[in-house]
Amino acid sequence: MHRHDSQIGRLGAILVVLAALAGPRALAAGFTSEVDGDEPSFETLTTTGPGPTGRISSLGVDRIAVTPAGEAAAERSTSELIRVWREAATTIGEGAYVVLPDGDRITGALIGAATDAAVEVQATAIGKASVPLDAILGLVLSAPTDPDAFDQLVRRVRTEPRTSEVVWLANGDRLSGSFLGMDDRVVKLSVGGAARELAREGILALGFDPALVSYPKPEGPYLEVGLIDGSRLGLADVKLERGRVSGASRFGSRFDAPLSDVTRITPRTSAVVYLSERPVDGKSYVPYFDLVRPFQADANAEGRPLLLGGRTYERGLGTQSRTLLAYKIQPGDLKFQAIVGVDERAGPLGSVVFRVLTDGEVRFASPSLTYRDAPVAVDVDLEGAKLLILATEFGERGDVRDLADWAEARILRRP
Repeated sequence: MHRHDSQIGRLGAILVVLAALAGPRALAAGFTSEVDGDEPSFETLTTTGPGPTGRISSLGVDRIAVTPAGEAAAERSTSELIRVWREAATTIGEGAYVVLPDGDRITGALIGAATDAAVEVQATAIGKASVPLDAILGLVLSAPTDPDAFDQLVRRVRTEPRTSEVVWLANGDRLSGSFLGMDDRVVKLSVGGAARELAREGILALGFDPALVSYPKPEGPYLEVGLIDGSRLGLADVKLERGRVSGASRFGSRFDAPLSDVTRITPRTSAVVYLSERPVDGKSYVPYFDLVRPFQADANAEGRPLLLGGRTYERGLGTQSRTLLAYKIQPGDLKFQAIVGVDERAGPLGSVVFRVLTDGEVRFASPSLTYRDAPVAVDVDLEGAKLLILATEFGERGDVRDLADWAEARILRRP
């Protein structure tokens, strides 16, 4: 703990340095569902706290209505909603895994022929579609059965820096080159100027050059829709009709799935910004010994999915003691919110203190938390402040297994 105390004084200096950085409303084109029966019940979280629980009775990119049992529909603008969800076990089915930007993905897919322009994909939610190659970060053709190995492979495809296409082989080798195409038997790659054909059955995954990826966001608000099979897609032109959700995906294909397959709807509007998508304006790492683990976006400090209280979170920041992350507060920023705790994979040795500061003033401080402690909600007012700092501090045992999760770290903004 002596090392801990000696480092606290650095915070003031870091703050000084970082501070220097420092009409009519259109309604959604949604349709009311005509199916009652066994429709699932969804919870809602609004920008002011928990909302109603009930069936989704209308759905659009601008407004969502949830009808509690025996009550009238409660319709809200999507700019007032953080998420609409239900608890359901996600099971990723057999088949390929299409890795798309911004956390989108298609699971349980059949991958057909591909050229240097498009890939033929067949999946439950999109049917048969020709997906532009420049919309895809990678393809997991043969998923490992071990969950840890699968998570690591997907993370590698999604985030590993590369300046060309990469093929990960089942024998542990990897090749870099230019993708030429694919059929049901082979993947064609140009390696060192020479064309090569690789048997598909020996390939774990393909990663495409991220510099060539184009995955534009829809103009205006849209919805991210998660399915029980683990798929997630950003959708525009969303409607709910006869118990089915449909919309246009960001890569141009139509989406159509029963509402009973939907587990999560996240409105993406200008009112909510996730810090994993906002550039950090300053960072500092002060390890207890010598090992530095840089912060991770949308993953814990080891690159695994964020796991707190038995729940996996898709967005957030993963850090390790002692880490300081600074963000300049922008005009229109109102609040910082997060759910903090020690990742369940940390084991009994991890112990962390979370602090949130604005302009050098501590606005939130947790007790020393371990993976056995329930996650803690954070809600800090940002109005009038210029700098937000998230501090992950040493707990009771230095930084051993300090997998500190800032789940759903977000800024609420003035719509």
